[in-house]
Amino acid sequence: MLKTLIRKEITETILDLRFWVVTVLFLILIPLGMYVSRKDYERRLANYQQEHQMYRQHYGKDTGPSVEAQGFRPPSVLSIFALGLDPFMPDKAITSRSGLVRAAKEPGIDNPESLLFGKADYLFNVSFIVSLAALIFTFNRISGEREKGTLRLMISSSIRRGEILLAKIVGNYLVLLVPFIIALLAALIILNTSSVVSIWSSKLWFALLAIILITLLFMLVMVSLGICVSTLTHGSMASIMMLFLVWVMAVLGIPKMSPMIAEAVYPIESKNVVDLTQRIAREDIESEYNEKKSDLFKSCRAEFGVTHGGVSTRPDGEAEEKAYAKYDREVVAIENECQRRIADAIRKLEQDYRNKRNVQASLAVNLSRISPVSCYTYLISGLAGTGPAETDKFTENAERYQEQVKAAIYDNWILKTYRLGGSRATSSHKVEGFDPSNASVPDIKYEYTTMAEVIRAGWVDILLLFVFNVLFFAIAFWRFNKYDVR
Repeated sequence: MLKTLIRKEITETILDLRFWVVTVLFLILIPLGMYVSRKDYERRLANYQQEHQMYRQHYGKDTGPSVEAQGFRPPSVLSIFALGLDPFMPDKAITSRSGLVRAAKEPGIDNPESLLFGKADYLFNVSFIVSLAALIFTFNRISGEREKGTLRLMISSSIRRGEILLAKIVGNYLVLLVPFIIALLAALIILNTSSVVSIWSSKLWFALLAIILITLLFMLVMVSLGICVSTLTHGSMASIMMLFLVWVMAVLGIPKMSPMIAEAVYPIESKNVVDLTQRIAREDIESEYNEKKSDLFKSCRAEFGVTHGGVSTRPDGEAEEKAYAKYDREVVAIENECQRRIADAIRKLEQDYRNKRNVQASLAVNLSRISPVSCYTYLISGLAGTGPAETDKFTENAERYQEQVKAAIYDNWILKTYRLGGSRATSSHKVEGFDPSNASVPDIKYEYTTMAEVIRAGWVDILLLFVFNVLFFAIAFWRFNKYDVR
């Protein structure tokens, strides 16, 4: 009997005008969105390669003691499916001899209208179009049959209500899959025609498979939600009104309001304020230790009877040579203590900010997870390398690049600074065996969040999608058992 009921649902849905409208909509929007996203990725990749090449040609051989090396972030190939935070992520990491690495974002927007209205990528099409189509397919499957009288006939024929409900979910889900899979195959064919993207590459294939499986699960959630909405009303007009209310809250209301609520409940200072605080802290500590270095230099000069002349990197006479030699030995401890204090202060400020930001982000994420659309968005953007976790991943890559440049360049130079009052003299010396002419600025080895890391971090969202399915079916089953079919 269940198979007969499923065939009935499939036949009725296919013969409905809604099915053909949704099919045309899918076949237009999903392949078109993939084509536009592919072209956008190719443009961003070309810009990255050109900028990186120009930097290597003009600045790649600058291996001086205070060079600011630049490591460029390549665009994620999976951003074709979900652009996410990519337009707002830093373009490059810039190192410094002081040990502080900063992020940089090139000013200007190539296409401001696209950001204003949003990108119609795969994530957008599924979150907005497919979810709405699932609700449109199912919003009156119970209430509509009640109005036509067929529901009363089925129940009077001793067909169990649970079978009717399950048949409606399975039948409508299978019918919804047909235009979606056709449109997705067309989109993947378009994607595979790119000269820089291959869906058969191991880097892309497993993530793509995960994206498709999560999408199928999300579509089942929305079909179950539509059937659930239909059991809560007794007429098609009431069903369609509740449909749009539920859709607006699930797709627009909850995901957009949750971060705003989190910011209002738990406000924190901006990253710009934190960066300025770190800079001031570093300058204050350096100023304090510069005075200590100046006092040490004075005492070394006085100890060997050097009372004349100013500060210089080249000692004049035996007395000055001894004074400079002693200063060079004793200043190491001051410099080490200075760097340790700077590192501790910066680390503390950064950790405090991250802790506050994690609390705010956790609040926003947990509130938004009331909607299955939010869970789906977190998972797909995470797999695409454009989710919220990529901000911390960029910081990890930047800090790793700072250490890479330090080992390749900064550690191969010895800088000596002599201070006397307001005067200062600085000299730099190469470490023995280091040849700047044969060295070059290293490239950043940028690593995006792996699929295993995304799944490990997003297991809650996957679990919630299953829970939403069970919850919506349970509510629908409870309501349908009490449903008045007259």
